[in-house]
Amino acid sequence: MLKGLRVGVIRELPDSGFQRGVSASFRASLALLEAHGAEIVEISAPHFEYGVAAYYLILPAEASSNLAKFDSVRFGLRVTPSGTATVEDVMAATREAGFGDEVKRRIILGTYALSAGYYDAYYGSAQKVRTLIQRDFDAAFGSVDVIATPSAPTTAFRLGERIDDPLQMYLNDLTTIPANLAGVPGLSIPSGLAEEDGLPVGIQFLAPVREDARLYRVGAALEALLEDGWGGPLLDRAPALTTRGGVS
Repeated sequence: MLKGLRVGVIRELPDSGFQRGVSASFRASLALLEAHGAEIVEISAPHFEYGVAAYYLILPAEASSNLAKFDSVRFGLRVTPSGTATVEDVMAATREAGFGDEVKRRIILGTYALSAGYYDAYYGSAQKVRTLIQRDFDAAFGSVDVIATPSAPTTAFRLGERIDDPLQMYLNDLTTIPANLAGVPGLSIPSGLAEEDGLPVGIQFLAPVREDARLYRVGAALEALLEDGWGGPLLDRAPALTTRGGVS
């Protein structure tokens, strides 16, 4: 079914930073692919690990510029303070009411990264890393058809559990962000349940630019093999989840 398919596994993505159940499910999926004719090839993408740092400089910088249009005059919400208010007062009140804490954090980070004296050190350097990640992918796709990674380092955390630790939330994007930076397509499918908490785990495939169809073929093939082994969709085996109010 998968004979001749070459699946790349990134050498610089060690198991140490991943939840044990995530790594186990990933290795089991690779073994299943190999058992049905795929070849697992170790590749090098030395700049992959810098993706999160680069992304969270580029994204806030571009977001801070794009969100400038929400000035209470041309787009969106308008909040008018009581009494006599200047345009600046209305703008400040509107953004205070309309933007959440995370949006404000990103605007501040982005404005700082683009400010005079810091542009080259932060935004400019992040763009250089982006180019290096693109080159890593170009080189890798010269020897493999797709690249496989876990979809995330951990299973899903509880709603609001990491709201006070944005860095931990950003690090959960470790494997997915490089695709955004490089401009390549990615696909994630369920690959099992983590042994520690019984929550779903995913495997991600990346393909060269404009090779989305390749992802669909590989993803569909693995999904069929996995569901055949499970006897049905993963959702049928996942634990029932409840809200804080106890409602399923």
